Amino acid sequence: MTLQRSRLVFVAILLGGVVGFGLADYALASAGYPTVGGVVWGVGYLATVFVLWYGWVRDLEFRGT
Repeated sequence: MTLQRSRLVFVAILLGGVVGFGLADYALASAGYPTVGGVVWGVGYLATVFVLWYGWVRDLEFRGT
């Protein structure tokens, strides 16, 4: 996968995960299920962070000289 495509996939997952689960939280809270909405948002947000970490951040080496 090229660097440009990799960045686009990263941004798409980030925006889709955060915005998508945020909208799901809003819809569930508006329907009268605020606790379920909060759980959906929390689990979705953590899943998004895990996917981004596993796909991109895990392979980075944070070592000095």
